[in-house]
Amino acid sequence: MSDATSTANATPHMDLAALQPRLRRESLVFAVIFSLALFGLSLVLIAWRTEQLLTQLSQDRVVRLMQQVADEAERGMQFGVAVADQTSLVERLQRLQSEDKAVRAVFVETDRGEPIASAGDAALRNGIDARWNTPLLVNGPDHPPSVRTTARAVFVGTAMFDSTGAPAATLWAAVDPGDVRKQAHDAALSMVIKALPLIGFTLFLTWWALLRWSTRVMDSVQPAHTGTRSAGYGKALWFALLLAVVAAPSSMVWIAREAARPFVTLQIQSNADAVGRTLAGQVARAVAAGVPWSGLSGVDELFKKQLAEAPELSYLALRQGEAPATHSTWGADVTPAQRGAGAHPKVNEGDDISRRAVEVAGDGGSVVVGYPADYVNRQLAGILLDLVLALVIAAVLVRELSRGLWRKSLLHPLAAYAQARGWQHVQRRWQRRHVVAQDAAAAHDRDAAECRAQLLEAVGRTQGSPQGTTAVPAAVASQLTLLRLTVFLVALSEELLRPFFTVFASEVRPFDMVLSPTMMAGLPVAAFMTTLALAQPAGPALAKRFDLRWSLVFSALVGMFALAATSWAKDAWTLIALRAAGGAAYGLALILVQTAIVRITPPQQRARGLAEVAAAIVAAGIVGPPFGGMIAARAGDVAGFVTCALCMAAALVVAMRLSLDRVTPGGQAGHRGLATTGGWRGYLAVLREPRAIAVILGSALPGRLVAVTVLAVVVPLYMNELQQPPAVAGRVLLLYFLCFASTATLVAHWSDLLGQRKPFIVFGGVLSVLACLSLPLLGGVWGMAACCALLGFGQALQSSPQIALTTEVFEHRPDHKASATPEQALAAFRLIERGGSIVAPFVTAIAVTAFGYAGAVVAVGGILTVATLGLVAGLRVPRTQAPA
Repeated sequence: MSDATSTANATPHMDLAALQPRLRRESLVFAVIFSLALFGLSLVLIAWRTEQLLTQLSQDRVVRLMQQVADEAERGMQFGVAVADQTSLVERLQRLQSEDKAVRAVFVETDRGEPIASAGDAALRNGIDARWNTPLLVNGPDHPPSVRTTARAVFVGTAMFDSTGAPAATLWAAVDPGDVRKQAHDAALSMVIKALPLIGFTLFLTWWALLRWSTRVMDSVQPAHTGTRSAGYGKALWFALLLAVVAAPSSMVWIAREAARPFVTLQIQSNADAVGRTLAGQVARAVAAGVPWSGLSGVDELFKKQLAEAPELSYLALRQGEAPATHSTWGADVTPAQRGAGAHPKVNEGDDISRRAVEVAGDGGSVVVGYPADYVNRQLAGILLDLVLALVIAAVLVRELSRGLWRKSLLHPLAAYAQARGWQHVQRRWQRRHVVAQDAAAAHDRDAAECRAQLLEAVGRTQGSPQGTTAVPAAVASQLTLLRLTVFLVALSEELLRPFFTVFASEVRPFDMVLSPTMMAGLPVAAFMTTLALAQPAGPALAKRFDLRWSLVFSALVGMFALAATSWAKDAWTLIALRAAGGAAYGLALILVQTAIVRITPPQQRARGLAEVAAAIVAAGIVGPPFGGMIAARAGDVAGFVTCALCMAAALVVAMRLSLDRVTPGGQAGHRGLATTGGWRGYLAVLREPRAIAVILGSALPGRLVAVTVLAVVVPLYMNELQQPPAVAGRVLLLYFLCFASTATLVAHWSDLLGQRKPFIVFGGVLSVLACLSLPLLGGVWGMAACCALLGFGQALQSSPQIALTTEVFEHRPDHKASATPEQALAAFRLIERGGSIVAPFVTAIAVTAFGYAGAVVAVGGILTVATLGLVAGLRVPRTQAPA
C-alpha cells in the first residue's frame, strides 16, 4: 500500500493560498543566490579562459624570441666559442627586450648558476628559483620551455646546449603580465555589462520555475488533488528548462566571443609582426649577401617550420612589389576553400585569412603573414565547456554554502518529498517485471512516508498547527549543517592542492639524489596518507578526553599552519614533515566530525547523518581542482597554498560556532562514539571471513591504489609533461568527481532495490581496468580525461555495494566470540583500504621509472585486473557460518 493511500485520510488540508507568499519569497531568495553564483562563476571562468588565451599568445611570442637568442648562442658554441665568451650576447638580449615591451628583463646563467649576461631590471633575478633550472638542464634539448608564475612576474625559461649535447646555460625572461591582464579585465567588464539583461532573465526564469515546481509538489500532497493542474505545470517547467538550456548558454557564448575578439586579434597581430620581422631579417641578410629573390632556397621549409611553431598563424609568403606572392605556404588547419580564396593578391581584412606585410630592409620586398580572422570562434567549444563547469560548480556551491538557509525553508522538505516519491515510482515500475526484495521495497515506502510526514510537519508549523516531531530537531539540524560545512572546507583545502602539489613536490631538493622526481612527488603523498590513516583510530579516544569542539578547532589550526608553511618548503624532509602534519590534521578533523554526528543524532537517523561527510568531500572534489589549478596558473604555487590555508582557517571559524553539548543527550557525551571498539577478536573474525576479505583485498584496497596513482600523482605530472597549465589538470580531475557524484547515489538505490552487491562491484572493477587502458589508447589530455571519467564511474559502482556487502556478512549473526559486529567490519574495511593509499606513491614511482606515465597506469591496471579476478573467485565462496 502506498503512503499516499495509507495517510490520505489523516492528511490535513493545506491552505495553498496562505503558503504562496512564503513560497514566492523563498523561491526568489534561492533564485537570486543561484543566478548570481551561476553568472559570477561563468564570468570568472570565461574571463580566465580569455586571459589564458591572451597569455598563451603573448608567451608564445616571447618563447620564439628567446629561441632565436638560444639558437644564435648554440651556433657560436658549435664554432668553439663558449657562451661566456660571446661578446654579442648582451646585444642580443637587449634586442629581445626591445622586440616585446612586456619583457622586463632577460638573464643568462651557466649550468652551475653563475650569471653571464643580462638586460633589463636586474632585481628580478632574485625571483628565479634555482630548482627551476634542473628540469631544463637534465631533460635534454627536446624539453619544452618552462613557464613559472610568481607574484612579481611570469618567468619563461629555456636551456642552451653545446655541440656535444651537454647543457651549457639557461636563458630566463621575466615577462610582465600586466598588459594582458588589463586586456582580460576590459573584456570581462564588457561581458558583465552585456550579460546584465541575461542575468535578470535567468533570475526571473529560475524564480518562476521554483515557484511552479513547489506549487506542483504541494498540490500533489493534497488528499484529492487533480492531475490537470500538475500536468500543466509540468509542461511549463519543461519549457522553461529547455529555454534556459538553449538561450542562456548561446547568449553567453556570443557575449564572450564579441568581448574577447578585439583583444585576441591584437595579440595575433603582434605575433604576426614578430614572425614577419624575424623572417624579413633573414631574407635581408641573404639578399645583402648577393642572393637574388629568385635564387632564395630553403624558404618553403623555413616557412613550414615557422608555421608549425606558430599555430595561430595560417599563411606565409614572399612578395616583391606588385608581383604575385611566391613561396606561399599554408598552415595545416587551412581548408582548400580558404586556400583558393586566399590565393588572390587583393584579399584584405574581413576575409577568412587576414594579412600583414613586413618590409624587407633595403629591397622593397616584403614578407606576408596571414592569420585566421575567426581564431576566436575556434575557442567557442572551450567557452561552452566553461559554462557547463560553472553550472555544476554553482549548484554545488549554492548547496554547500547556503545549506543552513535551505534547511529552514519550505523548499527543503518539498525537495526531499519529491525525491522520495520519484524513487518510489521507479521501484514500482521495476516491480512490475522484476522481483524486488521485500526489505528494499519497504525501505522506499518508508522513506516516502517519512518525507511526507516531515513536509506536513513543516507546513503545519507554518500554518500554526501542532504536529508530531518526525524530523531531526532544529538544533540538531543546525549542528549537522555546521559540521557538513566544516568537512567541506577541510576537504576543499586539500582538493585545491591536487592540480599543482605533485609538480611542486617533484622539484624540491631531495635527501638522496638517486630518487626520481616521481618518487619525490610520491613521498609527501605517502606521508599524508599514512598519518591520515593513523589519525582515524585516535580520533574517538581524543574526543573522550577533550572537548570535541576544541579538538576540532585544534586540528584545523594545525592544518592551517601546515598548509601555509608548505609553500616555503625547500627540501624533501621539511615537505614530508609538513604533509604528515597536514594528513594528521585532516584525518582528525574527519573522524571528529563523524564522532560528533554519532553523538548528536538518534540511531534511526545516524546513517543519514554520516552520509553528509561523504557528500561534503565529493562536493569539495568538484569545486576544488578547477579553482586550485586556476589560482596556481595565475598567481603561482605560493598563492595556491595560501588559499588552501585560508579554507582551513574558514573551517576553524565554522568549528568554533559549534555547540555540541547543547544538543547531545545528557550523560552520553563522554560515552557515545564511533563503534570501532570491541576487541581484536572481532577484527580477526573479519580477516577470517572469506567474502569480506575478498571484497577488501579484491576491490577496496586496489581501488584506493588506482585512485591515488591516477588522481594524486599521474594526472598533475602527466599534464605538466604535456606543457598544460595546472588549470587543465584541475578540469581533468573534476571529471572523476563529477562522474562519481552523478552515479554513486543511483548505484546505491539500484543495489538496494535489486538486493545485489556482487554485480556492481565486479562491473565497477572492469570499468576501472578499462580506465587504466584508455590513457595509452587515446593519449594526451583526452586520454587522461577518459581515464578519470571511467575511473569515477567504476569506483561509484563499487563504493556503496562493497561497504554494504562487507557489513552485511556480519548482520544477524549469533553473538559468538568468533564473530564480529558490522561496525568492526567497517573499521577493518577502512583501515586496510588506507593501505592502498599509502603504498600507491611507491608503486607509481617504480612503474613510472620503468614504463612512463601511461605505462604506469597500465601496470596498476594489471594489478587491478588480478585483484578483480580474485574478487570474483572469492565471492563464490559461501558465507562462513558461526559456530553454534
